[in-house]
Amino acid sequence: MRLIHVKLEKIRNKLFVKIPELIADALHLKEGEEIEISIHSEPVFAQGELWGDDSDEVDEIDDIYLDISEDLHTLNMYNRIYVPEKFRFFFPPADIDFFLTTNVGQIKTHITSSGYFTKGVRSWVEVNGPLEPTDRIHVSLLDENRKVYEMNVVSKNIIEANN
Repeated sequence: MRLIHVKLEKIRNKLFVKIPELIADALHLKEGEEIEISIHSEPVFAQGELWGDDSDEVDEIDDIYLDISEDLHTLNMYNRIYVPEKFRFFFPPADIDFFLTTNVGQIKTHITSSGYFTKGVRSWVEVNGPLEPTDRIHVSLLDENRKVYEMNVVSKNIIEANN
């Protein structure tokens, strides 16, 4: 069981749940399908859970790759890492701290409402940068309960050579 973040959108005065595209693709969801969602009582931690059908095997999403080519200048110049909206479900909600284990030590950070890691990232960028357009940032979940992730840079050339 894995908690994910979903957004509520108001369309014609009715609320609808927006499921991250990555999850919808992984579960092969189609319009009109029914899913089960668990609502937690504390509004700060309100998250939905998706349960896979017992007959279908669902792969856990334990890591993601962030393509930094579009936001490379911001990363290298301002020490901010952008997380596209489709990957934000992977992390705790905005402004809730979590830990990134990196080659420069453990960084306590959070995602801002605009989708950036900024807190504590400067030393990581100084050691690993300047990053190139072909680089990607690999983030994997180490401990969901303690909110611990691992982050490192992977060259796209290395990824393609391994496939």
